[in-house]
Amino acid sequence: MVLRAARKLFVEKGYYAVSIPAIVKASGVSTGAIYSYFSNKEDLARQLYEETLDHFQDLFFARVPQDSNTYGKLRAVAELSFAIAENEPETMRYMLTIRHDEFISDSVPICYSEPFRWIQQIVADGIAKGELKAGDYFLSAVSFTGVIIRAVELRLSGVIKDSLLDVSDELINNAWATIRV
Repeated sequence: MVLRAARKLFVEKGYYAVSIPAIVKASGVSTGAIYSYFSNKEDLARQLYEETLDHFQDLFFARVPQDSNTYGKLRAVAELSFAIAENEPETMRYMLTIRHDEFISDSVPICYSEPFRWIQQIVADGIAKGELKAGDYFLSAVSFTGVIIRAVELRLSGVIKDSLLDVSDELINNAWATIRV
């Protein structure tokens, strides 16, 4: 409850504009309760960041078939991103918009988190197998995920009106076209 309220406030107002009293009010718990779990706002933010990444990682590993070809794996990644955007928009907004390195001193950029390193590995393996264009695996991963993430951003901002789940085939085919052989 506290982390959910903090995530919503951080997304709406930014980390620096949110105070512990604002989190208390939004979550409905006491100040003492917050401080019994978190030493300060940065500690709360760190736990929220770690919980959000863990949640995404759990969904990622549950959804991405390890025995599939490169297309099947990347399609699953895209579908997961679309599902989170549609079903957990606050979580997706948090992952995309919060600049964690501004307030968590030793945070790793989200593109270096384990799920995103796995995406890069999927692409590197696809290049090695000849399923993808030869080239820099990181740039190829950026090319694929760029289409997916931009669509998510446009959906969350209301520019794309249709559910991403309804238009996933077209978006995934466009993303795939940027890297396939």
